[in-house]
Amino acid sequence: MQFRAISRCFALAAILALGGCALMPDGSHDPSFTELREIRKSDFPKYLSGITYAGDNLYYAVADRDGKMHPLLIRFGKDTHLPAKPRFRESVTLEGARDLEAIAWDPLKKTVWAADEADASIREFDPATGRRLGNIDLPGVFRKCRPNLAFESLAISPDGLYLWTANEEALSCDGATANSDGGSLVRLCRFRRATANDPWKLDGMWAYETDPTDGHAYKGLLASGVSGLMVAPDGALFALEREFSQTLLPAFRARIYRLDVSNAAKVSETPFCEKKPEHTVNKELVFGKATGIAMYEGCCFGPKIEGGRLVVLCSDGDDRVAHAFLYLSAP
Repeated sequence: MQFRAISRCFALAAILALGGCALMPDGSHDPSFTELREIRKSDFPKYLSGITYAGDNLYYAVADRDGKMHPLLIRFGKDTHLPAKPRFRESVTLEGARDLEAIAWDPLKKTVWAADEADASIREFDPATGRRLGNIDLPGVFRKCRPNLAFESLAISPDGLYLWTANEEALSCDGATANSDGGSLVRLCRFRRATANDPWKLDGMWAYETDPTDGHAYKGLLASGVSGLMVAPDGALFALEREFSQTLLPAFRARIYRLDVSNAAKVSETPFCEKKPEHTVNKELVFGKATGIAMYEGCCFGPKIEGGRLVVLCSDGDDRVAHAFLYLSAP
């Protein structure tokens, strides 16, 4: 999702005051993910909206303009032992891509899969040349995606056999978008394949409810949706929810949830407006932060680090003032 007017409207001093605020609801337990550092640099590539880890120090990020993929390296400081500023390599144009919002590394085929919000598609690409290699046949119900609220999240399990995605906010046939009175019902999808040479087949679809917004619309803009997914080495699934609303000041917020589909019933393509799901996906908050104008859209697990595993979030800095990476430690 693009909020290109936002950064031009904020007062910088006020945003700096908001940028590091912790965000935990009343009565919640302490988050199990901890913040390591945040790096904001105006020379990072623009419009980064998704990121994936490809092993060693290599990552791939995508931009929601021009179909660009950006290879990058994240190394660790010798003195601080903290992840350093990302080092970007030459970008790669992905064939036919326009509005890339998510990317996932395929550990079996050594390719990347990317979600394009322009046509609500998920396609496979050669990361070296950008050549398009294939696509996923998606359930027909996703033709009901609202404009700019399609697939912003994509993740492949470390064994390469499961792929997860979700629409950002409710399909037009499934209900309303999020507001201060309630969240939005989206469809969390799991695809499966038996081997690397097999096509992805839908393996399950569940209803997932995003958070209500903390505040109200600002200049007509309001959002609370799924902007990223990631799968831990043990197969646990996590979702990044990105919110924008105005309370005292307009601001973005990032929350990460651990998801559990075991008690949620699978849903069909029947619109939720006709048959509302009885049990939605269970989610447990593990991290939350008010991020000012930094709209964190992409997330992925990285390598093992002391005390856990690195988690990397990237921000879509539309107007150069919010280009950022947020590093977390997961247990």
